Amino acid sequence: MKQNPFEKYVRKNVPSVQESQSFSITKPQFTAFESKFIHGFFKDYFEQLSISLSEIIQRKMVLELAGIEVLQFAEFIDYIPNPSLIVRFDIEDSLTVYPKCVIIIDPYIVFIFLDLLLGGKGEVLSKIREFTKLELHLFSTFFVEEFVKNYNRILNGLASQENKKLGFLKLEKVSSESALALVIPYTANVAKINFNIRIEMVDSTANFIIPFNFLREIVPQQKAVLSTTINPDILNKILKDQSKILSEKNIGFSRVELVVELGKTEVLFRDLLNIEVGDIIALDNRIDEEVKIKIEGKTKFLGKIGLVGNKIGVKITKVLSEEEAEEY
Repeated sequence: MKQNPFEKYVRKNVPSVQESQSFSITKPQFTAFESKFIHGFFKDYFEQLSISLSEIIQRKMVLELAGIEVLQFAEFIDYIPNPSLIVRFDIEDSLTVYPKCVIIIDPYIVFIFLDLLLGGKGEVLSKIREFTKLELHLFSTFFVEEFVKNYNRILNGLASQENKKLGFLKLEKVSSESALALVIPYTANVAKINFNIRIEMVDSTANFIIPFNFLREIVPQQKAVLSTTINPDILNKILKDQSKILSEKNIGFSRVELVVELGKTEVLFRDLLNIEVGDIIALDNRIDEEVKIKIEGKTKFLGKIGLVGNKIGVKITKVLSEEEAEEY
């Protein structure tokens, strides 16, 4: 019996959870804004990739985001699922110190994809074997290139919006050799993008390993924007009653000068110079006549003089219209 070529990657002594956690150090985390953006970015990305790949194999193929976690590369690389197919990428023009990333895929789902691509029924292999050069070439051409093309297209749109340069993925190599994944230092922090792959009724999982700082590069600069919504009915009422609202709320607390004009008369200038204490000046209003009440120099009301306690008061007897105010 021919030995399984992936057997050499299987660890004989699987470490405990405590041992695997011993690699952990204090890791950076995405802010709430960064996390929300990155989740949305990959959710949309996998949805678009699903459409592209489904068209290629003429079967329903769904890729969906399962989760994102930040960890040290050492926490992942020593425990790659076996067997696995590894795809390595370079990140062009990135400011990241280690511009490499990888995806780790279950080979079972790859064989199903290839079988459907070649016109088969997509049957699951009873035993995993080594990939041929032709199979790796077909997988690179029809799966990985779509993976890269869709990713770079979304990133290009984002770069245009933000008016900045972002790193694009470039395929380097596809292999079942686990050493292919050793492109990032053990102590480097990475983001592990977990996603599910489903072809018809077969499910599998995969990982997209990306340098932590590179994902931060693609997040737009956060802008302080305060927004709110308003009920349309309330908005219509405000627009309808805006004059009332302005008068009641904005102008309501403003102070205006109110003057009561008791009457007036004319005197000679020579008489004015001779006025002394005790002199009486007769006005042209009679005692029972209405007096004018002026707001900022304009007559707005008529009223009658009286007493309010020990103070002089005026009782409004008429509110003048615009036309009547002009007469006064």
